[in-house]
Amino acid sequence: MKPNTSLVTENLPGVYVWEMPDGSWVGDDDGNFMNIVSMRGDRKRIAQITDAARSYGILSGKPMFLEGHKPVSDEEYEIQRQRLHAGEMPDQWDLGNLIDEAKRERG
Repeated sequence: MKPNTSLVTENLPGVYVWEMPDGSWVGDDDGNFMNIVSMRGDRKRIAQITDAARSYGILSGKPMFLEGHKPVSDEEYEIQRQRLHAGEMPDQWDLGNLIDEAKRERG
């Protein structure tokens, strides 16, 4: 980032993942990460993912918020991959893209 600039967030929903001290995220061998859908700063959701990590014996790390992200099933991922290869927007419900399209239409 340039000096004297700041990151502006749109306060979009996202997911919390559990981030280990080395920066990796907790997940299984298939690349599915432990996550919970949330808004940034939702204490209830933060407590839930913290409790889940502790229940697996994970005593280090912290919740990490990923704004604008959402979990997708394997089937949803395959559909998005096909849409991308067809030159379409992979996620037809991508909120940021929908907002941009609405702005373009208004001119």
